Amino acid sequence: FHEFIEDINANFQKNEKLSLISFLWEVAYADSILEVDEEKLIRRIADLIYIKDMEVLRIKDNIKNKKH
Repeated sequence: FHEFIEDINANFQKNEKLSLISFLWEVAYADSILEVDEEKLIRRIADLIYIKDMEVLRIKDNIKNKKH
């Protein structure tokens, strides 16, 4: 897991990291049910790739609102 995180941090620009987080939220909401473990994992990944929680939650809200 950490090997992927290291690669992301070494090779992704911030906008690419934000796109990755957006994609993860889309996958998590694909079945219209956000499980606690899905949210924990996405927020942990975001933390490890240095994306602020405020940005993570903003993206989450955007994806959630698109699904409704």
